[in-house]
Order: sequence, then C-alpha cells, then structure tokens
Amino acid sequence: MKNHKKRLVTNFETNNKPYIVRNAAGEEFLLPNYSESFRALMDDKEIIIDMLNSILNLEPEKSIKDIRYEFEKPIDVFMPENDPIRLDAWAETNDRRFINIEVQNWPHAFIFDRMLLYNAYLTLRSKYDFNKSDFFESLSQKERKRRMYELPETISIWLCNFPILKSKNCFKDAWAVFSENEIRAGNALPIFPKNKYIIIDLPKFLQLRKSIHSREDFWLRLLSKGPVEMSCPEDSLCVRALNRLRLSNVDPKILQTLEVAMSEDKHVMEVIKADAYLKGEAEGMEKGMEKGIKKLSDFLRSKGISSDLLAEAAKAIESK
Repeated sequence: MKNHKKRLVTNFETNNKPYIVRNAAGEEFLLPNYSESFRALMDDKEIIIDMLNSILNLEPEKSIKDIRYEFEKPIDVFMPENDPIRLDAWAETNDRRFINIEVQNWPHAFIFDRMLLYNAYLTLRSKYDFNKSDFFESLSQKERKRRMYELPETISIWLCNFPILKSKNCFKDAWAVFSENEIRAGNALPIFPKNKYIIIDLPKFLQLRKSIHSREDFWLRLLSKGPVEMSCPEDSLCVRALNRLRLSNVDPKILQTLEVAMSEDKHVMEVIKADAYLKGEAEGMEKGMEKGIKKLSDFLRSKGISSDLLAEAAKAIESK
C-alpha cells in the first residue's frame, strides 16, 4: 500500500441504524460487519480475491487467481429441529481450494463448537463439489477409486466483531490439527495442513493496528469500522470497495434485509445476555455453596466430627 496517495475519512457518527456510518462530509456508508452489508461489499470477484489473498497472506505462486462464490450457501445436511444451515460466504478457487467466510457480531454460546460444526459442513460440501469437478471426473476410474477419500484444501475464516483470542498481542490466529506427541517433541506443525481455521479478532485488530500499513490492514479496518477514520489508498479497487458501501449505491432490498436482521440480532443479543446472566448466577450459587460447606465443615471438625464423615456428608450434599 506504499506509494499511494491517501485521503482520510474521519469523524464516525452514530445514528439509530447501527449498520450505517457517516463521515465528516455527511456521506453515509454501510458498515460491512453484518452478513447483508458484507455481501454488498464482497459481491465483486476482484474484491473478494484481493481480500482473501491479503488475509491469507498468500505468496504470489499460491495466490488466488480466479474464484466462484456464493452467499448464504445452503448445506444439505439433516439437522435436529430441521434447522437449515447456510454459510455466510462460500468460495471455490481455480485450483480447487474451498473457503468459508463467517461474519460474527455476537459471542454465541458454544462458539468454538459452532466453528467446528461449520467446518464439518464446509468439508462435506467441498468433498462433494471436488468429486463432481471436471478435474476429478476426467481421471480414470482406477484413479478416482484411489482418491475416494481424498479431501480438498478447506479454509474456515471467522471475522469476529467481539474479543475471542486470549493473547494480548495477536489479532489473527490459525488453527489446525496437531499431534500432542509432536508438540511435546518441539515439532509444532499441523499433521493435516489441508484443513485450517483463520480466526480474526476485529476489536483486537483495532487496538494493535492504529494505522494502515498493508493490504490486510485496509480490508480488516474497512470490515471493522467501515470507511471512517481510515486512510484510503487511491487505487481503483479500494475506491470501488468504498463505492459499493456508499449508501446511495446500495440495493434497497439489502437495506430492507438489514432492517429485518437488526430485529433478529436484538433477540439474539437478549438470548446471549440471558445465557450469560444464568451462567453467572449459577457460578455465584456454586461458589456460595462451596463457601457454606467449608464453614460448616470447619465448625463440625471443631466439634470432633471425623474427616471421613465430613467427606461423606459433602458428597451427599453435592449429589443433591
């Protein structure tokens, strides 16, 4: 991003629609960290390729050259309660890599379980598409049989607009399958590098990167805050990205969908808050119980009650 003229879009202003931001000149833009506004930004092949190459830090020889993509990709897997699963954004590269991008604004219960579950959906769908590809079908019957269980490379990217990574100095982490034995031996390399998770903590990114120094910085800052309080390079692709978010250019259907999503998000947040409250209340009750049992045990011990009998009583109380 060097050698580019830059303009500064500043002065974030809030309004009653949290998915809209306004700059100092009064221009309004969509904030692209909601599924619908993310789609408005990314529904452009060159933009999505550039963002993926930047976030994945791909070397030129491994960079994505071409791609086909879908939003709200349906996954034909039976689930309890007949709840259909859709991936926020799904992409297949020219060299048969499969990528899922999820935009998350709330720390749902079982968020890590959800990541693994969506990765399982991605793997199943990718295997199906891989076997139906022109490449696979061009192989001999013998070779297809040999590759029966071969999996294509899959990458799950999670853009989290809430704190998720524990490290104070890291806004992006890569997860994969490792061997505990190899880690103990000092060889911390994935044993299956074809399946990877990229977890991005957007609040941590804003804390650690105060200005834009790379292409990745540009995209993550745009995804975090929209085109406000940021230096914008004057190359045509970045300008196009900003124009896609300009409110006057946005399809009215997307705005209507966002209105509905805001109502649903409100209910989701209420559920998350209630879940957190109940967990906190349960933890408080548990701590109070532990403190009460300890006080009672100390008192009974002072009266000569044996430790074995006290342990038996504690177990009886816990079982109830």
